[in-house]
Amino acid sequence: MNTYGLVRVSTLKQKDNTSLEFQTKRIKDYCEMFDLPLTGIITETESGGRDLSERSGLKELQSLIKTKSCSTIVVNKVDRLGRSLLQGLMFLKYCEENDVRVICIENGIDTLQPQSKLITNILFSIAENEKDQIKQRLSDGREKTFEDGKKPFGGHLSFGYRKNNQGEIVLDKFDSNIVKFIYRKWNELSKKPNLTKTKRTQKILKLLRKKNFKFHKNNFRTHNIKDILTNSMYCGELKWKGQTTKSSYPTIVSKRLFNVVQSYV
Repeated sequence: MNTYGLVRVSTLKQKDNTSLEFQTKRIKDYCEMFDLPLTGIITETESGGRDLSERSGLKELQSLIKTKSCSTIVVNKVDRLGRSLLQGLMFLKYCEENDVRVICIENGIDTLQPQSKLITNILFSIAENEKDQIKQRLSDGREKTFEDGKKPFGGHLSFGYRKNNQGEIVLDKFDSNIVKFIYRKWNELSKKPNLTKTKRTQKILKLLRKKNFKFHKNNFRTHNIKDILTNSMYCGELKWKGQTTKSSYPTIVSKRLFNVVQSYV
């Protein structure tokens, strides 16, 4: 029976009761007390914020589990198995599914014992509740950000904007003028009844190439034109989850021009 210990810290500066030395001693003392043949102790000094698949210690353990070279894992606390209680419990479940015994000394968990099932179920409930609360706080934060007229999500900035040194969203002087050019030309071409949407788009693409106007260093494409012409942020509105609010960011085109263009997009 091969027993492995796992000790982890996210930084070398840890409190005494979470240091590598403390965890190692506790695991060794436990294995000696209960006659568990300790094959080795795997040490991690990486951040628990990394994905489980990227963590060297857990990858080593998973490799040992797959080759049936590990029958028991001993850790000081279940959260040493993940960056959170829930992640630790998920890895514990993975071990159970592969017939690997897991002992979490401080939590009183020993998956070989029937009563540990009750403990892990309670901890799962606590962890799930904690996860739901975090999600709710994030959702509330995004709602408040949206109400304040700011983007409630990350991702790429709309063409025509950039971030300044303070991280604020401001106009990109050159690109915002390209956006204005596209709106003006589309409005002008829309007054020609013989031009279909496709022909209008092709003419605008040709004009953009002629002026050497680029979309993030690349030639404009059809979907770029459509995205720009339907982006209400340019006229001072933000849309999110079916809601609309007044944008706090500088506008590029007037609300009137935006609405006129929508009739022909």
